[in-house]
Amino acid sequence: MSRWTTARDVVADVAVELHARRTRTVLMMAAVAMSTGTLLSAVGISTVAARQVDADMAASTLDLISVAAASGVEVGDGEALFPDDADARVTAVDLVEAAGRRIEPQDVATMTVARAGSSTPVAGLTVAGVTTGYLAAVGASRPAAWILDEAQPVVLLGDDAARMLDVPRTLDPTGLTIRLNGEAFQVVGFLGDGRDAALSDVVAIPYRLGVRFAGSDQTATMTVRTAPGAGTVVADVVRLAARPDAPHDLASSQVVDVAQLRTGVSTQLDRLAAWVGTLLLALTVLLIGNAMVVSVMSRTSEIGLRRAIGASRARVAAMFWVEGALTGAVGGVTGSAIAGAAVVVVAALNDWTAAVSPAWVLLGPAVGLAAGVASSLYPALRAAATEPAQAVRAD
Repeated sequence: MSRWTTARDVVADVAVELHARRTRTVLMMAAVAMSTGTLLSAVGISTVAARQVDADMAASTLDLISVAAASGVEVGDGEALFPDDADARVTAVDLVEAAGRRIEPQDVATMTVARAGSSTPVAGLTVAGVTTGYLAAVGASRPAAWILDEAQPVVLLGDDAARMLDVPRTLDPTGLTIRLNGEAFQVVGFLGDGRDAALSDVVAIPYRLGVRFAGSDQTATMTVRTAPGAGTVVADVVRLAARPDAPHDLASSQVVDVAQLRTGVSTQLDRLAAWVGTLLLALTVLLIGNAMVVSVMSRTSEIGLRRAIGASRARVAAMFWVEGALTGAVGGVTGSAIAGAAVVVVAALNDWTAAVSPAWVLLGPAVGLAAGVASSLYPALRAAATEPAQAVRAD
């Protein structure tokens, strides 16, 4: 008998067995489909999430540059780290969308913030001297922010800052005041968080007053927002634009550090998917293996009869290997369909861009087939080792 004829007969026997035990077959295929589908869904969703994180960080972070004093640079009396027109100079650079300065005087001086009519300081607030350009650079809502360009005792309050200071959010804050270092400051508006800066606990005052409280602008930083993808190109140019007389006194943030962060996030998500997939694959193998062992036990008499009429050990083992392979392959195909649908649905619900690779879809049947063959290894060997005389007498 030729090998082709033998293989055809084995497949035919397996088909008859699968049809005769339809409920068990469907349950085994469903188990493979669910396990394989969950495995591929975890990998696919993590891949889409990693790409989305990468895209979001590229869009919202790689276009943000921070400029501050270079290491070892000291601002002397009567000198300034940033000239008064630094914001305008940098904003005029091609590909720069907004630029502004921020200084937190409590880094170098004592700052107390109190409610109107009270001398008791309120803890947990950040006093920041900012320019209008800074709020534009971080994308914060900024009603009445123009007044920050004047050295007047006015403030804009973040949501948490207003709540802690008992200042009601209102469209007309006329008459509302707080005290900074015992000095009365008029509330002129409220801040909304920016895309790249948490401003909820900030008490924003005019930049010039922040410099006055700090004694100098030594600790000031300039935030620059560029056109998407232009951060690397602009990073060195802004130092020259802000201080054409001494660009070496300034240091700009390195965009490459953010790129490394993006790579790290993607790597961690890939590792998470790999571990989840490994556990699910092991579960799949155990499920199929358990079902196949039960099948061998229930078919002991049949196996003994086949052996008694001349079926070789290899022929008996091949039956269970083919059964496991067919069950795994069909379950894998179904699992790929489930995984593809899951990735598309999750992406749609989260406004992500779904990306399903054809190679990834074809991986489902391959994984199912491998799991089916691996899980049927022990049951097949157990069936092949069955002695005909003992098997025929078994109940």
